[in-house]
Amino acid sequence: MEVAIEIEIAEIVLIGFGTIDRERVRAALVAELSRLLAEEGVPVGLSSAGAIETLDGGAFRLTSGMRPEQIGQQIALALYRGWQ
Repeated sequence: MEVAIEIEIAEIVLIGFGTIDRERVRAALVAELSRLLAEEGVPVGLSSAGAIETLDGGAFRLTSGMRPEQIGQQIALALYRGWQ
């Protein structure tokens, strides 16, 4: 059975990232979430949740020198895990 999901990311708050390219972070986040949902499926917490106004992705590990794309992927993974 196919499930239609619409994800709208209205705002990403990145504190302490200085001049990071937020658009590249956002694009990577969207791409990684799409990949996770397609490959891993829709988490139970998301399929029964309806609209979610705010989701706290919790903590994730970043290392010095990470590219915006890597940061976006880490954020997406944290969000995906938060829906479990």
